[in-house]
Amino acid sequence: MKVLMHFTTSHSVFRLLSRAGSNPFTHTERIKKVSDFYNRFHRSQRHLYFIVSFFDLRAGTTSYSASNILFDEKTNLFKYSKVSLSTKNLICNELGLNGSNTYDNESFYRTLTIEGSETEFENNKKDSDLNKIKMKFFTWDELLDCKNILFEEINEKIFNKENILKIASTYSPSLNCTEDLMQKKYFDALKSIGFISKNGVNTSNTTLHGDIGEFLMHTMLSQFLSENSSEKYIYPKLVFKTSPKMPVYGNDGTIYLKDKKEIYYLEAKFYSNLNTAINKAVDSLSEHNEVTQEELNHRIELFRNVKTDNLNEVIEIDENVSENLVLFLICDNYNEYDDILNVIKDNEKLNNLKANFNIVVFVLPILHKNEYLKLFNEKSKSVWDNLNA
Repeated sequence: MKVLMHFTTSHSVFRLLSRAGSNPFTHTERIKKVSDFYNRFHRSQRHLYFIVSFFDLRAGTTSYSASNILFDEKTNLFKYSKVSLSTKNLICNELGLNGSNTYDNESFYRTLTIEGSETEFENNKKDSDLNKIKMKFFTWDELLDCKNILFEEINEKIFNKENILKIASTYSPSLNCTEDLMQKKYFDALKSIGFISKNGVNTSNTTLHGDIGEFLMHTMLSQFLSENSSEKYIYPKLVFKTSPKMPVYGNDGTIYLKDKKEIYYLEAKFYSNLNTAINKAVDSLSEHNEVTQEELNHRIELFRNVKTDNLNEVIEIDENVSENLVLFLICDNYNEYDDILNVIKDNEKLNNLKANFNIVVFVLPILHKNEYLKLFNEKSKSVWDNLNA
């Protein structure tokens, strides 16, 4: 992702370019720099950021402001639109800006790059009761204006070959499979879990909704659950699916943190209504809580190392392991952090379950369930056609 840095020692320039709202760029040199930058990169980037770094010569301190660069086709003007404080801090952290820069030029520019995809997800955790997953560099207003940004990124994760092989197959890197065999395993796994079909998928099938939720749960939690664990293993239930229409009973999956001696039993729910998703998840966890360490030990070889992707590394679950529950909830009736947190804190069933278990809650707002499923169906057809071309 590209960033145009404007370094200045002029407080009036910094104040001008830090204004709230959407404002036109002024001064010939600045407009030329922005125009060249925009014309070079806007076709390949969803965001182009403009960062002002102001060095106060008297105080010896550096301050930053951050805006999106926009082109207004009605007025033919380049504009800057100030981003939120959290987005500004995120960009500065990604660029390694720490306020220690010193320079005495009145003004100069530099193009910088933030590595990685601008559509990456992050765990926006502000409270101990809620892990809320969101796209790193997009506001909810941006996503509400163009939901497909979120939908397409979710589909990229779901139909990614590497993710499919990790979560829905018994593939292991130690097998040294040929590319053709890996492609066949990918195709077979997609069919088994019902993500593709010759006659198209039935997006009204609630089993499919559950499997989408489970898949995203394992993909996200592999990254966001206990991020500092060095020995993390996942045990996804989707491996056992043999028919797209038939659910696999029991907990939706397990994550074992060998280094921390912790085990997490997982439950995913994909509903439009968050409160319904919580109630259904709690009911399922209560119903399926017969899963024991002894039962997991029968298929212990299927625990997959998150870092290496290898199977057959876990010999047995530590007998002193602490047990925890995880709810992974996908909904479309709430987007804002505080609204979601209030629903979670007010849910009676969840509060009753918390009296007996340590529970970790993750929420992924999806904006519009039915619109997403429509795009999922289109992506499924495209993948089927490509694999059978």
